[in-house]
Amino acid sequence: MCADDVMTRDNLERFQDSYAEAMGKYGLQRGIRGSDARHISIPQYYRDLYVKNEDLKEDIEYLEEQKQEVNEKIRDLYDRKDEARDKFLNMYDYAQQKEEEIAGMEKRLEQLRRDHEPYKTQDDLNLLLEVFPSLSERLRIAQLCKGIGLTIEVIKKLFNGESVTVNGKLRSPEHKQEFNVQDAKLQLFKDRSNPDKLLLKLNGQNIIEWFKEQFGKFRQTVRTNIKPVTPPPKRGQGI
Repeated sequence: MCADDVMTRDNLERFQDSYAEAMGKYGLQRGIRGSDARHISIPQYYRDLYVKNEDLKEDIEYLEEQKQEVNEKIRDLYDRKDEARDKFLNMYDYAQQKEEEIAGMEKRLEQLRRDHEPYKTQDDLNLLLEVFPSLSERLRIAQLCKGIGLTIEVIKKLFNGESVTVNGKLRSPEHKQEFNVQDAKLQLFKDRSNPDKLLLKLNGQNIIEWFKEQFGKFRQTVRTNIKPVTPPPKRGQGI
């Protein structure tokens, strides 16, 4: 048998078809019918393969660099996340601490307000006056003494039973007027009609009555010094 009879063009195409059918289950595909492609030599194939491998190496190195950069960015993000979380926790703890301090200060301020509210002071004073009735009368006399212009030291002497000599001016709280005194003696006495009541006397006279007398004299002096005003003559009347 001659090889030229076997290796004809038609037979070769049938061989490729049957081979492709047999190897199709392995993923092998038949070449294109009538293709102008030519077989390359083995040396050329390996040269091309080497170039492709070098290109692949460069691509792999570039991808590795990109991967490294991405990993570094990811680590940086995690570090920043941890740092931000720590800062947030520190700020949260600081805010909680300040809120507790503010709450404590508000409680202390509220307690101070309660301790110093006027009504509480008044309640305490009312309690003292109920327990010690004489304290109310002594407080009234102390206010009177202060109102007429006496100092705390003089008031203390009066409550100790001493007689105090005063010079200068004494002010009447009732008449809102000052009156001169010279070598006047002030002293506290118990009221004969009511032993629980105290009287402040000036030269043996109740100072309230003394102020009334002095104010009466003052008014009388003012009236005396005021001259009546003569009305002008009416028009058309002769002299």
